Amino acid sequence: MATKPAIAKIWEENATPRHRIQWCPGCGDFGVLAGVKMALTQLELTPSGVFLIGGIGCSGQIRNYLNGNGFHGTHGGALAYALGVKMANPELQVIAMAGDGDTLAIGMENFVHACRRNAEIVLIIMNNGVYGLTKGQNSPTAGLGRDLSQMEFSEESPPPVDPLRLALVSGATFAAQSFSGDPKHAAEVYIEAIKHPGFAMVNDFSPCVTYNKFNTYEWFREHGEHIPEGHDASDFKKAWALLDEFEARGKLPLGVVYRHPRAKKEAKRLPMWPEELKPVDLEPMIKAFR
Repeated sequence: MATKPAIAKIWEENATPRHRIQWCPGCGDFGVLAGVKMALTQLELTPSGVFLIGGIGCSGQIRNYLNGNGFHGTHGGALAYALGVKMANPELQVIAMAGDGDTLAIGMENFVHACRRNAEIVLIIMNNGVYGLTKGQNSPTAGLGRDLSQMEFSEESPPPVDPLRLALVSGATFAAQSFSGDPKHAAEVYIEAIKHPGFAMVNDFSPCVTYNKFNTYEWFREHGEHIPEGHDASDFKKAWALLDEFEARGKLPLGVVYRHPRAKKEAKRLPMWPEELKPVDLEPMIKAFR
C-alpha cells in the first residue's frame, strides 16, 4: 500500500493542467475539493479504488479537478449513475458530488430513493442556495436563515427544502453537515461518511460569493456550530430533537447528526464473463476518450 505522503501527492496532482479551474475566486467549492483530498489521503485511498461522479452546474466540475475514475452525467442523475457504478463493482468507493439544485430539484426522486435503498454510496451536496451556473436563480434550499414568516411564497418561490430532515424521513442511515470554510472539519465528516456501511449524505454549506450575498462565509461562521460530543447520533428521535434545538437558536449543526447502520445483504458484483467479452473490440470506444 502506498504511504500517506505518496497518496497525498497523487490527489494533489489534480487534473488542472488539462482542466483549468473555472470556479469564481473564493467559491466554497474550493474548500470541498480540499476536504475531499484530505479525507481520501487520511483513509489511504488511491484513485484506482475510488469512483467520483460529478453533478451538473458549478459543483459538478469538481470531478475534473481530481485524478482517478470518474463520470459526469446529466442534470439530476448523479445518484442514479453512482448506484449503477456500485452495482457493477461493489469494491469501488463511490462518491457522488453535486449541488443543491442538482440534487434537490430535478434529482429529488433519486435522492429520496437512494436514502431508502441504502447502497454504500457517499453523497456530498455543495449547498449554496442558488443555481450559480445559470446566473443565480433560487435553488430549492434558498431562504436559509431568513424569517420565513415574513416571506411571500408562490409556485415560483416555495419554502426551502431542508436536506437533513428530508434525508432522515426518507430512511437515510447517515446524515451529516459541514462547512467548506472549514475544510479540516469537513474532511473529518467526509471520512465518517466514507467509512459508513450504507448511504451517507453530507450537506456541505458551500458559499456562492457571486450570487448569494446573504449566506456568506461570515454568515455561516456566525451561525454554524459544532454538534456536542455527547450527542447520540444512533437515536433517530435525538437526531430530530437536535435539529429542532439548533433551529430554535438560529444555529446550523455541523457534524454527524444521525448514524445508524441498517442490516442488509452483502452486495455482489454484476456478472461479467471474460469469455463473452473477449471478442469485443473496445479500441474504438477507448479511442474516443483519448
